[in-house]
Amino acid sequence: MASGLIPYWSISKLSTAVVPQNRIRDAARSRQAILDSAEGLFAERGYGATTMADVAAGAGLSRGAPAYFFNSKEELYRAALGRAFNETLTLVVSFPLGDGDLQRSIDAGISAYLDFLAARPNFVRLVVRECLDGGRFLQGLPEHVAAITAAMNALVGERDRGGLSGEVDPAHLVLSAISLCWFPMIAVPLVEDLGLAPGTVKFLRARKKQVASLISRGALSQATR
Repeated sequence: MASGLIPYWSISKLSTAVVPQNRIRDAARSRQAILDSAEGLFAERGYGATTMADVAAGAGLSRGAPAYFFNSKEELYRAALGRAFNETLTLVVSFPLGDGDLQRSIDAGISAYLDFLAARPNFVRLVVRECLDGGRFLQGLPEHVAAITAAMNALVGERDRGGLSGEVDPAHLVLSAISLCWFPMIAVPLVEDLGLAPGTVKFLRARKKQVASLISRGALSQATR
């Protein structure tokens, strides 16, 4: 063999060591692009009016790419919903409930949740549209149930420790907190008619303060305030 030449079997081994990692990275990017496109289109058009081809075009991929990663439109739709609720779950479990300063935990939790909603307007529209369509894909969605369960467990723990008022039902507290955070993101014309400017940093900062104050005054026990 001539000096300096690499045996063909060595080239083969080098290639198989590198290509799979590249493929993994490309697959992850493609899957992310598909989910991003699906979330936006499902939010804008709804489940029935969105096709897999639409999603592929929005992601800048071949027509068959979504079906390669997701067996059906329903599977893709559930994955788009589930991804955002997984992020919500990450937020919930990161709240420092039980550390002895419930007020600070509520302030931090409300701030993080509103930041998340402001950064993900398509998620807000997607969930609202799904609910208006009957919610058949959302109800019982594992990621959704996990996020709610984590929030409920944390609040029940706080109630048992005396941090919450005995009159507060943790389920209604979760519902109230979600409503206070979500409504301004949905009812933009109404918010604007009130002389407020949704979508601005100033509004978001003020909303965090107002929601945290309302939750704290209505939910915390006298000893915690």
